Amino acid sequence: MDQTGERPTAVFAAAMVSVVLFALSGPLTRAIAGDIDPLLLGMRPAAAALVAIPVAVVLRLPLPRTRHQWTLLALSAAGSFIAFPLLFTLGQAQTSATHGALIQAAMPIFTGLAAAVVERRQPGGYWWTGAALAFLGEGLLFAFRGDAGQEASVAGDLLVLAACALSASSYVAGARLSAYIGALPATLWCVGAGGLVLMPFAAVRIPLVDWSRFGFGDLIAVATLAYGPNLVAFIAWFWALRTGGVQRVAVFQFAVPPLSVLIAIVFLGERLTPSLIVALALVLSGIAIARRRGLTRLRSAG
Repeated sequence: MDQTGERPTAVFAAAMVSVVLFALSGPLTRAIAGDIDPLLLGMRPAAAALVAIPVAVVLRLPLPRTRHQWTLLALSAAGSFIAFPLLFTLGQAQTSATHGALIQAAMPIFTGLAAAVVERRQPGGYWWTGAALAFLGEGLLFAFRGDAGQEASVAGDLLVLAACALSASSYVAGARLSAYIGALPATLWCVGAGGLVLMPFAAVRIPLVDWSRFGFGDLIAVATLAYGPNLVAFIAWFWALRTGGVQRVAVFQFAVPPLSVLIAIVFLGERLTPSLIVALALVLSGIAIARRRGLTRLRSAG
């Protein structure tokens, strides 16, 4: 039975909730990074783990069963829920939200590269053409980072780039783990594992923050970053993919970069310059072209 035909509105709503939360991540981080220790803000999966682990236990979600599956969980948690939030937050504190959004837009290319290496598959001509366009767009960000008069340092851009490359590569491990135990269990246990690692460090730094100077809006922003992109968005996204179909729903991810840029322009006062428009067009066009063809398995030697 086609569940998409029965619940098109719910699928669309879940996909858009995920898109909005993912798009908010960069601008929100940029907005409050000057008011709170960026290192502590990067440890937000520790807060998400306080919800993810109890939910996984109550629902009796399956844990990894073999050493290989535990290794996949460790790789996914380390890349997506430890390295990414830490490096992305530290980088976003030093660069503009628009730069962060456009660098993050190229994550599917890094995922494709990781899949090509792990699965021994050779990208075809369309993929390489798309990847070249996407990386050309990323190069424009570094070449023209100061044309808008925005705070976009090379160090900040490189930290965001490293965060995106590590997280996108870890998606391959997360996808393989999901094939064994399911998408929701894989997500919650990876969030929980990453959060548990960060908890001791977060506990040390929390008392150093002067929370009295935070307004209600600041606290809402911190809570949104802690639970939105790390938990709610992933759960809603996986549900939408499963219910609505990957091919129908996956196209919504193309809305994340322009929406994130729009949020940065409207709420943070950042300017959309010609170079940023060209970079955005190149990145999104490159990803669209790269998705036209799958990867071809490499021939075994001999």
